[in-house]
Amino acid sequence: MGLTDALFTGTSGLRALGHGMSVVGDNVANLNTTAFKGARISFSDIMAQSINTAAGSGQLGRGATLQALYPIFTQGSFESTANPTDLAIAGNGFFIVKDPKTTGNVFYTRDGQFMIDKEGYLVNAAGLRVQGWRIDEDTGDITGAITDIRIDRSSPPVKTSLVEVVTNLNAEAERNVTIDTTDSTSSSYVNFLSNDITDDSGVTLYGKWNATLATPLATTDYDYRTSLYVYDSLGTPHEITIYYKAANLITSDGTTPVYEFLVTCNPEEDMRQGFNDQNSPLYQKKGVLMYGMLEFDTQGNVKNFLNVYRYGWYDGDDSDPANNYYQLVRIVDDSGNPIDTSTLSSYDAFANSDNFTTTIDALGPNGYPVFIADFLDIEVAPDGATEDPAATQNLQPIELNFGYYYDGSSWRSETVRTTQYSAPFATLFYDQNGFGPGTLESIAADNEGRITGYYSNGRVIPLWMVALANFNAPERLQKVGGNLFKETTHSGPPVTGKPGTNGLGTIAPNSIEQSNVDLGEQFVKMIIFQRGFQADARIITVSDSMLEELINLKR
Repeated sequence: MGLTDALFTGTSGLRALGHGMSVVGDNVANLNTTAFKGARISFSDIMAQSINTAAGSGQLGRGATLQALYPIFTQGSFESTANPTDLAIAGNGFFIVKDPKTTGNVFYTRDGQFMIDKEGYLVNAAGLRVQGWRIDEDTGDITGAITDIRIDRSSPPVKTSLVEVVTNLNAEAERNVTIDTTDSTSSSYVNFLSNDITDDSGVTLYGKWNATLATPLATTDYDYRTSLYVYDSLGTPHEITIYYKAANLITSDGTTPVYEFLVTCNPEEDMRQGFNDQNSPLYQKKGVLMYGMLEFDTQGNVKNFLNVYRYGWYDGDDSDPANNYYQLVRIVDDSGNPIDTSTLSSYDAFANSDNFTTTIDALGPNGYPVFIADFLDIEVAPDGATEDPAATQNLQPIELNFGYYYDGSSWRSETVRTTQYSAPFATLFYDQNGFGPGTLESIAADNEGRITGYYSNGRVIPLWMVALANFNAPERLQKVGGNLFKETTHSGPPVTGKPGTNGLGTIAPNSIEQSNVDLGEQFVKMIIFQRGFQADARIITVSDSMLEELINLKR
């Protein structure tokens, strides 16, 4: 009967509008929930009942029902925070989090309130681990597959491989040192032998260095010096000092004004073979890592490196090793071509140990000349047995950059470079790329999702790239509580990528996304649902009154 149907029609409206009020209540309740996405409800009519009318067949509605209920993924406002692990997504996408206790249990969230747990993992409040890619420190590129982001609490030591020193050497300094190489059998100063230096040992920086003295080089023996620290493979710092002296170099080609330079370390820290035996002619030269000369052009820029050589290895091929305790490393040959490598040969004239040969690039990978250090006194194997002499060498090649490099065809100058101007001596810049061990002090993220660690040793290391995911139908994701969503067959599979790529949003660091619920809109809907509910309730009460009148007809 029509009146009974009206009761059920009104009931359907009450049920539908009750769901609507529940949605409004949920939205309002989560007004302050981080990254909450308000839901929208829609209704549809129930399949109509066909009835006969005077005008023919007609359809009588049977009420309303719930048609769809889905989240609205509009952008919420951002709230700035002081927490570096608070991240927000500006645009499309979700953070990927994984339950470490359950294999393959992956969730997606817009809530970027993260923290670092006791094991170093970046997690949300429920302990789910944030996913991302590790960043290669050298290239800055992401490596490997998406995995749990784990922040390194410590930074291992990095031994120095490059020293940069830029100075101005006073062009007006008195040149009271003359280095005469005219007795050399070579036709050019480029090729004069190491013996020529020893012949002038009383005047050169190298010749005046005496490691047996408390002050190996007197202050009157040089014009200027500059110092910095380098690090060995264990992270121990070692002071390196570079001395400079204005001089005139006499060769068969004439006289050339140059600046000598002498690269040194503390003699007590010099562990290279050949320097620690007091009977060795090199004993007084402990601590000398490199000696050479800089030739400048008329504009005050370095024109060439002259006779840069390194010390500390016996020439095993020489019939008289006592006369060859160091090796000349020429940066260029007679034709001006660079010498790519030099061979360092060991011959112990005193202990008669085995010979060994090590090949070291004369020019480093960046095109700078190389000197060799050994700061580690390691003489035995872990089992206590004596190692091979080659194995006990802890050779540490270090490039020396004065602001000039060889690019494979010619010498090039950098923007900041060593000069010889008529100005006071000054160190304009110095740096090195080694570090001691460090501990994590802070982290920071950028809008590309790159997480960078700042360590107590001064290192700034790009660590991780946060991964984002998006779906073809994000509205069809399944809510599982805790601001989490799960993939469904209706949402489609996730499409992962770096922030800012493939339609994914960027990262807003030190921010959290607020709820996108509009309170005013919810109040309007609340009123509409309330009035609709009241009207549907009247349908039921009126239908009940009509049925009561119908029953009273029988009385």
